[in-house]
Amino acid sequence: MTTSFLLAPAVWQSLRFDWLWVYHSAVPVTDTWSKVITVPAGWFWVDTGEARLKASGREVVVKPGHSFFSAPGTRQQWFAQGTRLLSVGFRCDWPSGEPLFQSGLNVAFSPAKSRALLAATRQLFHTVHGRRAEVTYREAIQPQAATLKRWSQREVAFRDWFHEYLAAVEGLGVPLQARGRADRSLGPVLKKLEAWPLQEPLRFTTLAESQRLGERRLHDLLRSHLGMTPQAWMDRRRLDAAREQLISKDLALKEIAFGLGFRHPPHFTAWFKRHTGLTPTAFRESGGLHGA
Repeated sequence: MTTSFLLAPAVWQSLRFDWLWVYHSAVPVTDTWSKVITVPAGWFWVDTGEARLKASGREVVVKPGHSFFSAPGTRQQWFAQGTRLLSVGFRCDWPSGEPLFQSGLNVAFSPAKSRALLAATRQLFHTVHGRRAEVTYREAIQPQAATLKRWSQREVAFRDWFHEYLAAVEGLGVPLQARGRADRSLGPVLKKLEAWPLQEPLRFTTLAESQRLGERRLHDLLRSHLGMTPQAWMDRRRLDAAREQLISKDLALKEIAFGLGFRHPPHFTAWFKRHTGLTPTAFRESGGLHGA
């Protein structure tokens, strides 16, 4: 499926966007390989220094003047001393939670092919951060209050940037990920899953009874549509919430754990480390992505 694939407006309007950051600064950790980390989709340009990334079973070197298209998933990364990045991070998923782009990414782009997206990213940075010449990753991910006019201005800037990003990935031959086709009966239950309180265990029997479907039938339909079990999908929601709260909110680990349904903080720590390779404390101290 290419980016020029025709779909109804309602389908495109249902995409789930989450603009995460745009920053320009030196990376905080250099000359050492990170642990395996989870990253969203994104793009960065190496201003100075060098980046090395291990993802999709191979290592990619990104030199000054080159850029890197990051696939959502896991990777390891290394930066030379003095490395500075101009970076954008975002999530863009189908309603089922599947990323819009996945395969064909984790590649470096030459300077000649980076010019248009680099110019668009500089414009985005200027719109979001004003006259500032440097904004760190930690600063960029902090939520900022804004007027409706200011919020709409930033939203338009991100969408304009995304339009240029689409042109770039199309030039790379990166395909759209196939979207799952949901059974019509899944609409209401998907909304219930999306709204299910994260501090409460998923009561699948209640979901099945509300849709007048057998538990096994509903479980199979959801697994086929989501690409994972309903419980795994809820775990993904909890993990996304945990990352956001660890980075952007000054909450104690105990508060975060209880808010996500863990009675004992050590259980939350073990669960988080199993999914990310880092303890919650290490994730928070590293800024989540070690500045990538």
